[in-house]
Amino acid sequence: MGRTQTAIQKRFLALYHYLADILPYTIVLWDERYLRFVQANRLLKKLSPAMVVATYFGDGYLWGLVGLFILIWGTPLDRKYVMVAFAITIINIALFRFLKFVFKRARPLYTPAAHELGYRLLDTYSFPSGHATTSFGIAYALSHFYPVLPVQIAAYSAASVIAISRIHMAEHYPSDVLSGALLGMLSSAFLLPILERILRL
Repeated sequence: MGRTQTAIQKRFLALYHYLADILPYTIVLWDERYLRFVQANRLLKKLSPAMVVATYFGDGYLWGLVGLFILIWGTPLDRKYVMVAFAITIINIALFRFLKFVFKRARPLYTPAAHELGYRLLDTYSFPSGHATTSFGIAYALSHFYPVLPVQIAAYSAASVIAISRIHMAEHYPSDVLSGALLGMLSSAFLLPILERILRL
């Protein structure tokens, strides 16, 4: 019994060591390697103007325009969909801001100064990406309410471009964006049934 317990303790400690030390270090190395690749790649630098536009749209302008279009030309049911997506977005904003406060991961060292960027960063923390969280949360909701392939492709493509722009602009590490995308979709998947029940959709 003693040997079995000792073996279990060793395995537990090895797993803890991997999750607490090795895995985070591996992720950081991967993040840094990818950012250096983006910074050094001349072809990717040519995409910078498009990435700046995508980042601006990801501030809420794109999804706000989509919501406004649905509110003006949609049916009463479509307007309820906008209410649900808005509620999910508010909750997602609260979630990623809480996680940023908890983890307090600094933004990439490659981030230029504010005057070089031409705009001000909304906050100083990097994990998770707020743009990715809100964009993929809305994309999930749109795909749920309008389960047709063109809408799903458009929603997730827009969310992906916005998320990639955050890495390209060196404002987030890849793991920040991937975590944000996962957080947005999981929260939407959890909240949609609850909000649908409340609004009787």
